[in-house]
Amino acid sequence: MNNAMSLEAVQTELIRDILNVSDVLILEKIRKILRNEEKFAEQSNPCVAEEEVPYMTKAEILQNFDQACKELKLNLEGKLEFKDAEELLDEL
Repeated sequence: MNNAMSLEAVQTELIRDILNVSDVLILEKIRKILRNEEKFAEQSNPCVAEEEVPYMTKAEILQNFDQACKELKLNLEGKLEFKDAEELLDEL
């Protein structure tokens, strides 16, 4: 469960960072990087058993989305500062 929690935290942070990007070119680069990494992961481990894939429930997805929206609202109100896009790309 700990891995799932850290995965959700990373996903939520990534969603927040992406929502903060206002440059279409940067968003396209991020999309390209994600797709390339997904292809690489599939090629590295093509025989992943169904039970090994961590699926999120609809409730978890909605909860993560709700949290991201709340954090976006706080950012817009100046109460929460996001990382800028360059920091995000540097981490990738």
